[in-house]
Amino acid sequence: MKPENHYETVELTEEPIASPKPFPEVKQRRKVDRIILAVVVVAIIVIVAVIVPVTLNMKKSPESPASSSPPDTSPVRAPTQADYLRVDCSPDPKEVLTKEQCQNRGCLHDPTNNADIPVCYFPPSSKNGEGGYRVSNKEDTKLGRRITLELKNPARPPYKDAVATVELVVEERGDNFLRFKFHDPNDQRYEVPVPLDRGPDHIRASQPRYKFVITAEDPFSFQILRRGTDTVLWDTSVGGFTFADQFLQIATKLPSMNIYGFGENPHKSFRHDLNFKTWPMFSRDQPPSFNDYGNLYGVHPFYTCLENDGNSHGVLLLNSNAMDYSFTSAPMLTYRTIGGILDFYMFFGPSPENVIQQYTEVIGRPYMPPYWSLGFQLCQYGYKNLTNLQAAVNRTREYNIPQDVQYADIDHMDERKDFTVDPVNFGGLQAYFTHLQDNGMHIIIILVSFPHISLEHEKYLFSTLYQDSDPALITNNTNYEPYDLGLQEDLYIKWPNESVIPDTDKPDISGTRNMHGWVWPSGKAVFPDFFLNRTADFWRNLTVKHVKTLTFDGLWIDMNEPANFGTNLEKIWNWPEGMASYWSLKCPENSYDDPPYRTKAAYTYDSESREARLSDNTLCMIAEQEDGQQLHYNVHSLYGWSQTEPTLNALRAAVPGKRGMVISRSTYPGSGRHAGHWLGDNDSRWPHLHESIIGMLEFNLFGIPYIGADICGFWGETTAEMCKRWMELGAFYPFSRNHNGIDNMPQDPGYFGEEVAVPSREALLIRYRLLPYLYTLFHIAHTRGNTVIRPLMHEFPTDNRTWGIDRQFLWGPAFMIVPVLEQGVTSLAFYLPKARWYDYHTGAMVTNNEAKDMSLPIKPDSPIHLYVRGGFVIPGQEPDLNTVASRQRPFSLLVALDDQETAMGELFWDDGDSIDTYESGDYFLAKFKANQMQVEMEIQHNNDMMSNLTMGSITVLGVKERPLAAYVNGKLHFFDYDSENRVLKIDGLAPYLKMNESFIVEWSATPKATEEEKERLDCFPESADHRHITEQECLKRRCLWKLSLAPGVPYCYLPKDTVGYTLKSVTDTANGKVVTLQWLGQVKMFDNPVRELNLKIEELNDHTLHFKFHDPNNDRYEVPVPLENVEGGNSNTRLYEYETKNDTNGIFYLRVWRKSTNITLWDSRIGGFVFEDRYIQISTRLPSQNVYGFGENKHHSFRHDMNFNTWPMFSRDQPPPFGERGNLYGVHPFYTCLEDNNGNMHGVFLLNSNAMEYKFLPAPGLTYRTIGGVLDFYVFLGPEPEDVVKQYEGLIGKPHLPPYWSLGFQLCRYGYNSLRELKAAVDRTVNASIPYDIQYADIDHMDGQMDFTVDQVNFKGLEDYIRDLQSQGMRFIIILDPALITNVSGYRPYDMGLERDIFIKWPQNYSTHHLKVVNNENNMNMLGYVWPRGKVVFPDFLNPNSSAYWQKLIVDHHKNVSFDGLWIDMNEPANFGTNEERPFNWPKDVKPYWSLHCPENEWDDPPYKPRAVYGPRLSDKTLCMIGVQQSADREYRHYDVHSLYGWSQTEPTLLGAEHATGERSIVISRSTYPSSGKYAGHWLGDNASQWSNLYQSIIGMLEFNLFGIPYIGADICGYFDDTTPELCQRWMQLGAFYPFSRNHNGYGYRPQDPAVFGPVVAESSRRALEIRYTLLPYLYTLFYRAHTEGGTVIRPLLHEFPRDPKTWSVDRQFLWGPALLISPVLEQGRVEVDAYFPEARWFDYYTGTEIKGSGQTHTLDAPMDYIPLHVRGGYIIPTQAPANNTHFSRMNPFGLLVVPDSSGTASGELFWDDGSSKDTVKNETFFHAKFSSNRTTLSMEIKKANFNITETLDNLRIMGIETEPAMFSLTSVGSPLDLMDKAIYNSKTKEVILKNAGISLQMDFVLSWQ
Repeated sequence: MKPENHYETVELTEEPIASPKPFPEVKQRRKVDRIILAVVVVAIIVIVAVIVPVTLNMKKSPESPASSSPPDTSPVRAPTQADYLRVDCSPDPKEVLTKEQCQNRGCLHDPTNNADIPVCYFPPSSKNGEGGYRVSNKEDTKLGRRITLELKNPARPPYKDAVATVELVVEERGDNFLRFKFHDPNDQRYEVPVPLDRGPDHIRASQPRYKFVITAEDPFSFQILRRGTDTVLWDTSVGGFTFADQFLQIATKLPSMNIYGFGENPHKSFRHDLNFKTWPMFSRDQPPSFNDYGNLYGVHPFYTCLENDGNSHGVLLLNSNAMDYSFTSAPMLTYRTIGGILDFYMFFGPSPENVIQQYTEVIGRPYMPPYWSLGFQLCQYGYKNLTNLQAAVNRTREYNIPQDVQYADIDHMDERKDFTVDPVNFGGLQAYFTHLQDNGMHIIIILVSFPHISLEHEKYLFSTLYQDSDPALITNNTNYEPYDLGLQEDLYIKWPNESVIPDTDKPDISGTRNMHGWVWPSGKAVFPDFFLNRTADFWRNLTVKHVKTLTFDGLWIDMNEPANFGTNLEKIWNWPEGMASYWSLKCPENSYDDPPYRTKAAYTYDSESREARLSDNTLCMIAEQEDGQQLHYNVHSLYGWSQTEPTLNALRAAVPGKRGMVISRSTYPGSGRHAGHWLGDNDSRWPHLHESIIGMLEFNLFGIPYIGADICGFWGETTAEMCKRWMELGAFYPFSRNHNGIDNMPQDPGYFGEEVAVPSREALLIRYRLLPYLYTLFHIAHTRGNTVIRPLMHEFPTDNRTWGIDRQFLWGPAFMIVPVLEQGVTSLAFYLPKARWYDYHTGAMVTNNEAKDMSLPIKPDSPIHLYVRGGFVIPGQEPDLNTVASRQRPFSLLVALDDQETAMGELFWDDGDSIDTYESGDYFLAKFKANQMQVEMEIQHNNDMMSNLTMGSITVLGVKERPLAAYVNGKLHFFDYDSENRVLKIDGLAPYLKMNESFIVEWSATPKATEEEKERLDCFPESADHRHITEQECLKRRCLWKLSLAPGVPYCYLPKDTVGYTLKSVTDTANGKVVTLQWLGQVKMFDNPVRELNLKIEELNDHTLHFKFHDPNNDRYEVPVPLENVEGGNSNTRLYEYETKNDTNGIFYLRVWRKSTNITLWDSRIGGFVFEDRYIQISTRLPSQNVYGFGENKHHSFRHDMNFNTWPMFSRDQPPPFGERGNLYGVHPFYTCLEDNNGNMHGVFLLNSNAMEYKFLPAPGLTYRTIGGVLDFYVFLGPEPEDVVKQYEGLIGKPHLPPYWSLGFQLCRYGYNSLRELKAAVDRTVNASIPYDIQYADIDHMDGQMDFTVDQVNFKGLEDYIRDLQSQGMRFIIILDPALITNVSGYRPYDMGLERDIFIKWPQNYSTHHLKVVNNENNMNMLGYVWPRGKVVFPDFLNPNSSAYWQKLIVDHHKNVSFDGLWIDMNEPANFGTNEERPFNWPKDVKPYWSLHCPENEWDDPPYKPRAVYGPRLSDKTLCMIGVQQSADREYRHYDVHSLYGWSQTEPTLLGAEHATGERSIVISRSTYPSSGKYAGHWLGDNASQWSNLYQSIIGMLEFNLFGIPYIGADICGYFDDTTPELCQRWMQLGAFYPFSRNHNGYGYRPQDPAVFGPVVAESSRRALEIRYTLLPYLYTLFYRAHTEGGTVIRPLLHEFPRDPKTWSVDRQFLWGPALLISPVLEQGRVEVDAYFPEARWFDYYTGTEIKGSGQTHTLDAPMDYIPLHVRGGYIIPTQAPANNTHFSRMNPFGLLVVPDSSGTASGELFWDDGSSKDTVKNETFFHAKFSSNRTTLSMEIKKANFNITETLDNLRIMGIETEPAMFSLTSVGSPLDLMDKAIYNSKTKEVILKNAGISLQMDFVLSWQ
């Protein structure tokens, strides 16, 4: 546009009628530099009115003479798919271009037979035509890229004033947040002044979920893709990009048809209809029913898209000019706007809720409404007087309908003027409102924000314009104060200068340029300009003054689009009757009010008589605001937004200390920070019920969850049926208000009588009961940005059935509303997604984890259908008539168990009305968790307001069977149970459950054990069920008999006064004593009692006590595992005391207690001590229920369940998924016990390797039962948890230091079956850029599954391939099983072993005949059958000759297969089919069948086989117990040493591997025993691809860290069964933080290497593993510390926070060392996780943001590709840039993550060596440095420098820096080095990042900052 044509008049004739005067410069500058007037006379108006329509019609007709070309008569054709990607070149429907006109615009002309498809369209980028822009320059920036675009054909742009040079700035502002902005680099155009939180302007995303790709440079186009899936989210190759002064357009393909959002428009569906629909956005006083495609009150250029795989993204266009958006079914989206710039913000989720959280993080979190504002509200425009208003309130009360808020609409005002009250019709309103407030109600009044001109000015107005009117209009000379004050402050919206003001609008008194309009008052109105700070002061002062006249609690701001009646019309619709001379605001013709492209915001309102203008119904676009800085053309749609915050501030000033509530009609992104919204002036029509749901869902996307529609409709007359159904629906609007218009019938629910009043009351009572849940949802929205009302697809995004549902909706994730939306319906169809759903009204389960289409009958009195989703706890409160009363009532819980019989929820509570309670810490927060047995409330944050509130009732849905008893905090309580619906209700709780105290409510089908029953010791341990035992049998054993209904309590139990031993003598020794004991001789259990025992007690050191019960007269088996010498200390400093005495019955006992606390740690006074030859039992009381350890078992929690649970320990080839409470691969008789609230802990180790079991008693107590050996106990006194583990490892040996490469990710599969498949897995992983160090070969790589062989058919070339991988920095591990085949001639391992006689044997006295039958050999070697096809033998690794034999086999094999580590499996030892007809894998067609059969004997069939040990005989799945093994000095029965087999194999294997490779190696052993960790790691065995196994892997890792084997992990994604992409994705995330991180699955199941599932799982895995590799220096240092000092690597929270009771049971989170907290998702479908943060400073690892509120459980977002990680204050974590494997990552620069504690200090360390040499610690060939920091310095002190570390310290993250440092200086050697240019400060997260610092680690340094 040329300057002289800025404001063009419409062409009327060939000759202009009047010369236009100059107007403001059209360039969209922030300041209007000059204003020029066009004088428009009445004659011209008349001519325009007559001639223009004709002229326009001529111009827009194809036959118009304006075109010299003949009409296009080309035949039309059927459209192709490409035609649906056309971008319309003539979007105004009244503009019809000829082919020539179209081509002159640079567009293509091609008609089809589909009238919706544009005929004239922009060329796509694929057609390199003249149009569009080309790339002229590209450069990188701190945040991304800057791309300069040049207009290709300036001579022929599609719209005039095209910008020749456009700059595209791409900013990667966050991992989930991309900004891309098109602007004019040479001219400052208007940009939206709404403040956004974009984050720092200098920190680029580190792990973006997106890619920005230029797809073409001439013409320019680009794509935005989602990383991981490569889904194209934006693709501008469709063309049409235009950047003209007043026409900006961009179009993109869309990835799916699932588009939601944009507004505010009267959409007819939540998911957009993309079939060539165009919608306008431009704030307008436009009721939704008056135009099907109209632009309504607000503007929200934000949409979300659900991609076809369930991922979601959102896009905001930050532009406030008039615009429209168009869809085609391609699908494609086109934006058109007529000013500003194109400023896009993209949010990548990936879940729908994540998108909204990310969006509201930028535009502002939603406002936290006061509690009362969630109550029911009543309003009518048209009460007309106080009497009618009171009548409505009284009717509501008469029917006991809850009501919280009463409104006053504009009819309460004096002549509808703001800040006035009608003294005639509403006299007494102040007193009445005060009365309502005194009775618990609240008041909201309306403000329309348009001060009426003072009547003095009206006198002038009417005397000038209406000289023939009634003179009474000008008799009142009283001034209107709001107007006068505004006039004084000069704060009204203005004309640009006086020359453009119409003559009729010139007031002769004020001399202002204020633009006048007409709204409700009978006179001209002016419009406050809220862009001015002084307007906010003015508004606040008026509000503060007005509250003294009329009390109120909230404000309702209406008409703030801004609305103006009759703009550009001859007569205003509400012009006063009798005034003949009409007036209206008329906007002169100009290019702002009449832009080149009007947008649909104008042309959709065209009529036969006139073309609509942008200024219709509002102010003139040429108006100026902000003292000339803003043009109304630009900021029009921001008017409501600009008014909202000043109104809230004014309200809070008027009602000090109260939160208040503002409801605004016009909104824009960011409005939700300060206000709610209602959906405007709807109709009393049935379709508007449905559309209200759509609007609510959309405004929840827009960040305005406080949303509702006028219940029963605003316009028109409702009906009783409609109002009843609408009241039922409206009871579940967040903003629940019944409101209708003037002159309509009243529609408050009481008006209709019981027909409407009763169902309204019932629905609202449900609402009020659920208000605590709704309020909590608002708290979550306010703090985390979630939606409150949400569509089903937000919770079930992968269920395509939910994608289009908008006739039902959810409150949060848990509560579904299914309303009746149509008149007279007799049935209701709806959909329940896959979950467990309960009927809210009956509690009955409707579906159980299945998706279901529902159809239910509807009767006139049917209530609204409501459903509760399983898995959630919904807090409630007994309802009352208003919230002031209901907030004093008892709370309730509605517990809906899911299919896993669990549920969770939370409650946020505050005083409901104070400001910023959460921010100031003045609130209450509790978490609820429930299962089939109990509900627990755990307070996260407490305050005094809960002290008078109680929990009244708990209702549990889905309780399978009727409980026998309920317990409230351990005490019996009454309950009701509905057996038909399986609903348990426990009420009457108020006297017992105070809300300021955590509580547990339990129920059980059986009663709890009594105190006496809790200590009963089983007299029939061999029986699983005492119901099969008779009293006579019990008495025969000389035991006691007493029935019990409590589960687990033995009926037959040992007496305390006759069982055991008596003390005979005590002999002191140098470090303890020896106690002689004599059997009492009364109770014999299973075998011959040992009549005399010695108890040897040794005070080994200050913290370790050793006591051993043994037979002094007979040599009994003792475990041959060598232990470390830990003797030392003295009696004066020891932590323990003990006593050995007889009790009053003469029964011996041993008691050990902690000296400092007198807490008893071991107390055998509980009785039951039995010591028989093959049955030994001892019991002890325990100091607490907090017991951990023992194994190896599949425990269901880290802290043991003490309720009579029995667990076995006996090494067995037993996969965890098969059976409960089984004995698994290894044996670890070690437990720890947290004793007290002071955090003291001790541990107990029983050195016994015979088959045993341990049983817990709820007393609490513990019973050991073992069938051999001695009782050899070690007690470790700690007192800190880590001290206990260190002391234990000091005895058994400290863990092996793994080579660095073994900390990398590892991949394995049993079932590659060929080298080709193995290579394919490797290639997939490498090509997906997943960090990856180790590849495995399982037994399928062997020839016939024989050790030390390679299958030269299927794995030919494996040897070379391994070397190829190693040349690329990777490593290789192979498997070895102990079983060696005997029937293959020349098989060297067997032949050599036979020569050295090192196999496990039958005993010498074994029957020769039987030996020939089972062995068919002439030797005594015991044969079995495992994987090789033939009988096998088992090396005896106790044999002194076996170690050299085994090592030689390994060394020799390495010469062919250059492995780096070894994996020893099946070493329990496993044998298939023992004592069965045939092994499971014996070929069915090969007969006769053979298996190892063990003869009946006292060892395979002992008097007592621990019942908990799996199998009918001890030899099940293994060798015969009668077998013999030989050490250097004695022979052992396999019966005794069976569980040591894996342990005995481990050291020779490690030695062999290290001899073979010449380097430090790694061994992974399946079977382990105490001290195995000195030589090997472990994996948790053959788990299953089940979610429960994912969780249990954490328990296993924590336990094995207690056992001294920190190199531990589980088979990632599961071994058995086919995994799923979701499970594998979550498991890869968790597995990235296993110390031993290996993906491994079983034979016959589909591959599960992460890349096989496609880019989603691969990308997620890459992200998690890159974090692992970044943190490997920290992990390696942790292993060094464990290797040198002992302790855990992976540890439970209780080890760091033992004094915090909340940590004692946490096992769904864990720590790396003390500093890194991992909180994985462990359940299907979850995208958030509850994580507990103990008292400390915690920071988000990803963002650096500090967690607010330690000592609390936080609900964390956890999208599918994300695992929550947090770092603890007080620690410095060494890092290193990741790479594809550790070989290369070790070459990268180091980093430090500095995390200060509350005092500002932190410390850490780095251990470093070459990562692979042996004995680097022993030889001191390593580097070790300590780091420390305070508030201004970070220093490194080198402690050991015997390894040359050449990599530099490049990247530092220092968290918790409150203010931006002014200086960064490095002091090392020489002068200080200024690093300020390397530092980036993030003011949002309070984090400093130094990049490329280049600090040498070869010398100490100090980094300082100010």
